[in-house]
Amino acid sequence: MLEVLEKYKPWKTEGHLSIGEDANSLSTDDYEFSFSLSMESVPAFIFFEQNYINKCDVVVVDDAKNITSLMENSHGMEYFISDESLSFLISVNWYSIEYAGDIDLSV
Repeated sequence: MLEVLEKYKPWKTEGHLSIGEDANSLSTDDYEFSFSLSMESVPAFIFFEQNYINKCDVVVVDDAKNITSLMENSHGMEYFISDESLSFLISVNWYSIEYAGDIDLSV
């Protein structure tokens, strides 16, 4: 997942995760449990803050549309999402869902 971080250069990869000012965003309060429904049904990767504990941890999800239902019991958890071709990066944090690249989460 280092390649996707190098490509999109997020501002924060530890603590309060953030892609930065060039990213589009949605409110976490409004869309935390529904944003992935607008994603394509393709495999996706979930990974967490990039500190020494989580640096190599990646969860592979067969269908990106299922991410919000998978994470709904983890309210407040911060994480990144990307795909195999690194075509997008999504950052979910306590306040916003930021996204950049070839993806549109607008609802």
